[in-house]
Amino acid sequence: MRRLGIAAAATVLVSPAAAAPPTKTPAPPIAMTAPVQQDVRCFLLFAAAVDAAGKTNNVQAREATSLAVMYYYGKLRVEAPTIDLVGAVRQEVAAMALNAKEVGALCDAEFAERGKELVNFGAALQKEAPQSSSSS
Repeated sequence: MRRLGIAAAATVLVSPAAAAPPTKTPAPPIAMTAPVQQDVRCFLLFAAAVDAAGKTNNVQAREATSLAVMYYYGKLRVEAPTIDLVGAVRQEVAAMALNAKEVGALCDAEFAERGKELVNFGAALQKEAPQSSSSS
């Protein structure tokens, strides 16, 4: 599934205004495991892509990237149900400026793999179920 350039889309969401916390006192860092941090970054990048697709009226890209946002949101709700997602996204904005392309490639690969799994699952459901050979 091809989306808008993830690095370009991220710049929309990763602006200094979006990154700035609403208070003047810096918030303490949000502790995250490496997998949760990666999923927050993927959530951030796909959300930026949804925003960019909406601004260009690219319905197909908006739908595709919206699915990815929901996928990563769901993962985060399971992996870290109590995480302050707004705070975590704001915290990761700065890091994304340095390696958005690398992170985006990993996010794309994971989401594409889950998509393939769903296609294979659907294909398996379409196959006729084997008949029982028991005779009573």
